[in-house]
Amino acid sequence: MEMTEPPTNILVVEDESGFASVLKMLLTDGCRDRFSVTLAETLSEALDHLRTGTIDVVLLDLSLPDKTGLETYEAVAQAAPFVPVVVLSGLSDEAIAVQAVREGAQDYLVKGQFEHRLLERAIRYAVERKRIERKLREGEEFFRLISENVTDMIAVVDADGRRIYNSPSYCKLLGEPSNLSPVDSFEDILPEDRDNIRNVFRDVVSTGRGCRAEYRVRRSDGELRHIESQSNVITDSSGLTERVVLVSRDVSARVRTENELRQALADARRAHEQLHSAQQRIVQAERLEAVSTFAATVAHEVKNPLQTIVLGIDYLGDSIASQDENGVIILKRMAEAVERADAFIRGLLEFSTHRKRELQEHDMGELLTASLAAVEPELCSGNVKLVREFCDDAPLLRLDARPIKHVLVTLLTHEIHCMGGGVIAVRTFLRDGIESGKRMLMVDIESRPNPGAAHDTAMARKMDAQTKFRLMVSKKVLELYGGRVDYAAQDRVSRYTISFNT
Repeated sequence: MEMTEPPTNILVVEDESGFASVLKMLLTDGCRDRFSVTLAETLSEALDHLRTGTIDVVLLDLSLPDKTGLETYEAVAQAAPFVPVVVLSGLSDEAIAVQAVREGAQDYLVKGQFEHRLLERAIRYAVERKRIERKLREGEEFFRLISENVTDMIAVVDADGRRIYNSPSYCKLLGEPSNLSPVDSFEDILPEDRDNIRNVFRDVVSTGRGCRAEYRVRRSDGELRHIESQSNVITDSSGLTERVVLVSRDVSARVRTENELRQALADARRAHEQLHSAQQRIVQAERLEAVSTFAATVAHEVKNPLQTIVLGIDYLGDSIASQDENGVIILKRMAEAVERADAFIRGLLEFSTHRKRELQEHDMGELLTASLAAVEPELCSGNVKLVREFCDDAPLLRLDARPIKHVLVTLLTHEIHCMGGGVIAVRTFLRDGIESGKRMLMVDIESRPNPGAAHDTAMARKMDAQTKFRLMVSKKVLELYGGRVDYAAQDRVSRYTISFNT
C-alpha cells in the first residue's frame, strides 16, 4: 500500500475575504490536495489557530483590523517562532515586507503578481528553509551544551594563530573567553615556552598533521598552570590548512604529582646513599677499631723483647774491642735495625690511639690555623714562607678535632723538612665531586722549594720509618671521618690534597 504524505496545513491571515478565497482556491484546487487551508481575518483569530500547534506555514497580510505593519509579523513570530511565515503585501507596503524578511520571515509575495505555481514554490521553500534553520539552531544548541559542560578547553584558530572560537571552559583557566586576545592565541603562553609552541604550530599548519604539545600559562592571579593540547587541522578544497582545532586540558595536577614522585625518588636515592655511606663508615670504624686493638697488642708484645735486644747491643758494644772493625759494623747495623723496629712499634701504638672521641662541628679554617701555629717554629727555622687562602663559605665538618690536627701537623712538618726552604701554600675551597657529584671541601698543601734547594719530589722520598708510618696513619684517620688524602708531585712542586664530603 503506497504511503501518502499528509497535507501541509496553511493558515491564511487576510482581512479581504475575496482575496482570501482566491488564495484558498489556488492552494486547494491548483495544488492537487497537497495543502489544507485555514482562513483568519484578524491577528487575534490567527493567534488562536497558532496555539493549536497544527499550523505548518502562515501566509500573512501585514494590514489587519487589529494590528498593522511590522508589529503584525512580530506578534506571529513570537507566538510561533518555529512556523515559517510568507508575508503578503501590496505595492504600497513592500518596504515593510522586506523589513519583515530581515526580521526572520521566509519570503514575501506582492498581491496580484503571482499564480499558483509561484505560490506553491514560495510555500515549499519557506517550509524547507525553516526546517533547515531549525536543524542548524538545534545543532548550535547541541554544540553549545557540549562546549559549556565539557571540562576540556576547545579552541579554533586560523592558519596564522588568530582566535576564532574559545569554549566557555577557558574561563576556568584564563578568565572569560571574550577577554582573550583575538589577535594572537600564543599571547597567554609563558614566554619561555612561546617560541617552541609557535614552531610546533607552524609544523602542524605546513604538514597538515596534528600533534600533542605541553606548555605553561600564567593566570591573571599569577598562578602557573601546565596545559596539554592536541591539535587537528581543517583543510580547504585545495588541501591547505584553513583552521586548527585545539583540544586542551589542564595537567597541572599530573605534573605536580610527577614532580613530587621524582623528588621522592631523589630523596629515597639520597637517603639510600646516606645510609650506605653511614654503613661504610661504621664498617670502616669497626675495622679500624679491630686493627687498632691488634696493633696495640702487637706493639706491647714486641716492645719488651726489643728493649732486651737494645740492652744486649749496649753490652756487646762495651765488650767488643774497638779494634774489631767487623764487630763494630755489625753492632751498628743491629742498632739501626732496632731503631727502625722501635719506630714501627711507636707508630703502631700511635695508630692504636686514634679512635673516635668527641664528634663536634668544626671549622676547617680554624683547625688549619691552629695546626699552622703549631709548626711555626719549623717554618722559621726551615726558611719557609707561608701563604694561606681560606674560603669564607666553607661548611662545618663533624669530626674529632684532635686527630685531624695531628694529621695536618704531620703533613706540614713532613713538607717543611723535605723542601729545604721555599714557599708552602695552604688553601681551602669547595668543589663538586667528580664521582659522587656531592659538594666537597678541599684542603691543598702545596710546597715550592727555593731554586737550587735540594728537594726530592719523587714518591720515594728519603724519610725515616716513623714518618712513613705516620703518613699511613694519617690516611686511615682521614678515612675514618669520611675524608681522603691524595699526593701528587711534578716539576719539584708537591701537593697533598685532602677532601671531605659536606
